[in-house]
Amino acid sequence: MTSAVAIVSPSYAQSVPTDNANAAEERPDEIVVTAQRRETVLSRTAVSATAFSGEQLQNAGIGTLDDLATQTPNFSYVDTGLIPRYRIRGDGLQVFNDTSDSPVGFAVDDIFYGAGALQRVPLYDVQRVEVLRGPQGTLFGRNTTAGLVQVTTNKPGAEFGGYVQGQLGSFWQRQIEGAANIPLAEGIRGRVSFYYDEDDGFQRNVAIPDGKRWSARDVLSGRAQLGFDLGADATMVLKAGFTRDRSVAPSSGSQGALDPVTGDPCSTGRILANECVNGTGFNFGKPSPKKIFSEYDGMPNHLDFAEYSARLNWKLSPSIELVAITGYLDYDRIFSEDADGSAVGGFLGNAAAIYTLDARQFSQEVQLRGGNEGALNWVLGGFYYNDRRTATSTVPEFFGTAIDTTGRVRTEAGALFGNVDLPLGETVGVELGGRYTKETKKLDLVFATAPSADYKVSVDEFTWRAGVNWRPDDALFLYANAATGYKSPDFNTTLLFGDASAAAPTDPETSFSLEAGAKLRLNGGRLLFSVAGFRNKVENKQSTVAQLVNGLPVSRLFNFGDVKLYGAEFELTGKVTDRLTTQLGLSLLDSKISAPATTTFRSGPAAIETPVDGKQLTATPHYKINGLLRYDFAPSSVGSFAVQTDFTYTGHQYFQLDNNDRDAQDAYGIVNFRLFWRNPSDRFSVQAFVENATNTAYASYVVTPGGFDTRYIWWGKPRTWGVRVGMDF
Repeated sequence: MTSAVAIVSPSYAQSVPTDNANAAEERPDEIVVTAQRRETVLSRTAVSATAFSGEQLQNAGIGTLDDLATQTPNFSYVDTGLIPRYRIRGDGLQVFNDTSDSPVGFAVDDIFYGAGALQRVPLYDVQRVEVLRGPQGTLFGRNTTAGLVQVTTNKPGAEFGGYVQGQLGSFWQRQIEGAANIPLAEGIRGRVSFYYDEDDGFQRNVAIPDGKRWSARDVLSGRAQLGFDLGADATMVLKAGFTRDRSVAPSSGSQGALDPVTGDPCSTGRILANECVNGTGFNFGKPSPKKIFSEYDGMPNHLDFAEYSARLNWKLSPSIELVAITGYLDYDRIFSEDADGSAVGGFLGNAAAIYTLDARQFSQEVQLRGGNEGALNWVLGGFYYNDRRTATSTVPEFFGTAIDTTGRVRTEAGALFGNVDLPLGETVGVELGGRYTKETKKLDLVFATAPSADYKVSVDEFTWRAGVNWRPDDALFLYANAATGYKSPDFNTTLLFGDASAAAPTDPETSFSLEAGAKLRLNGGRLLFSVAGFRNKVENKQSTVAQLVNGLPVSRLFNFGDVKLYGAEFELTGKVTDRLTTQLGLSLLDSKISAPATTTFRSGPAAIETPVDGKQLTATPHYKINGLLRYDFAPSSVGSFAVQTDFTYTGHQYFQLDNNDRDAQDAYGIVNFRLFWRNPSDRFSVQAFVENATNTAYASYVVTPGGFDTRYIWWGKPRTWGVRVGMDF
């Protein structure tokens, strides 16, 4: 896992123009965020957020959301390759479908990316990334009941310039990225960016020693932007981007779950001690992140993604602005996995599972916003969203060339929203916001061996947000918020084996969140200490479980109950001295499921049914500690040097709803080291790094499906090293 993060340096805010010009001049070292759909300084914004500049992302080796999560408080993920499932404050996607939307929203340049598959796009040529914790649905897109990750890319500039960087590393990694501003004419400017990342993969297939390595990256991405001045008061940016991903899927490590003599289910202790076998009597030995077994010579984890967008900013008056954002996304992906996790079969035989997705998305947002520093600030807007996804899933061993399940999900949604920040004097302010959403979702099912079926659901939902803030002095900012969230109904579209009843729509998820926080500027304003406590209740939580139907593992999606989430975040970011920069974070989290006694979860080789009432939500460690320390040495005639270390220590977590000790990960720590050099002209740079320096083996997900013969483990990355060379021009 690549480490994340860094401290937002004083130069970061200076490089970002803000709507709040007076505040930026008053505090030139402030971090700037757009949590309120306008640029504000973080120390006076009533939300728990972590922000990263593009330079920090590069310095910390952050290229994906997985990397970003490692050092963001109360941000975690589960990823088996099929679909990443991100969690903010414990709430996230409990579903395995390509047609499902996550409670953690993801937006790039204010274009909402609906599908989870798109959350894997690489982060490059980025101006900033913000992780906003808590429900954000009043102002942002759809389904952001847990929080939002918002990416802002670098925009075309008026002067020629850019950068190029190349990296070589472990497992024959070859990475290069770059960007250039290209002024074209008076009032017309362009920017092109590119990214390429390929390696040979860290997983060796013992069954085919000379074959492909698994978990290998092969990603090519590019972006072109044109900026126009439409008179003195209006600008437009047109953007086109593409990503071509031809990576090799990750594979799970495996452990047998049956007694080698009797074939009876093994105890957890014996499974973990590698004393058991799969259904063919095969013992996998001690599992290792670098060693897998498969009769397949690599399997695809491919994505083709194209994006087209336009953004208009028009100043209608000194205090009122019109913003129009149009986006169209076109993407296809294919993912395959070795379903039995072995080269010698098992209960499923030598089976593979193949998943495809063909999708189109259109969105249109219009905002009218106004206000001035220290006075009333407001946003009014409308949002339209149209999404078409066709997902297929099949097991060729059972169906040959036929597709088991084809699910076509069509979503159409419209929303009206508004938000107002109202000062009640010199030091006190209130925030009020609301969003009305009307949504229709349709599912058409086509089966290989069963009649077709269809479902339709329509909902209307109003969500709101209310808050109060107080600035008793120049250094301290206090706030409290209440907010509701909404996640639309969902359909199950994955490996239904002809059982249309397993695709029946769920009810929507709803949430109610309370949050209180404080932000304190220290060390002459160079350090920001932030603390926030929260309580969130999610009702009708959606989840997928696997059940055996006629001997086949049919996935079922349903509302299993309510979840209460409690916790806090602590962050200290900024300059301790002129040379020492730090970012320290602490997450605390507790979750509890409330569900009927009849709601049970089956797991393990004995398929034991356990009530989920009173259990913890999955992938919700009680604590996570993250930190970064960077020391910049005084410049000399040979250039400037810096050393950096960052770390993450994650507490124990369960991966299944029955909270069994078998499908869990004990607490573990990751530490990374980096060395930097820049030449005296500040044009050339070199970075050397070691990540996961202690070569810690840890699981990103573990499952022993009910009634199965195997325990499956998806691993995080082992130790890696590399060298990165860059040039600015």
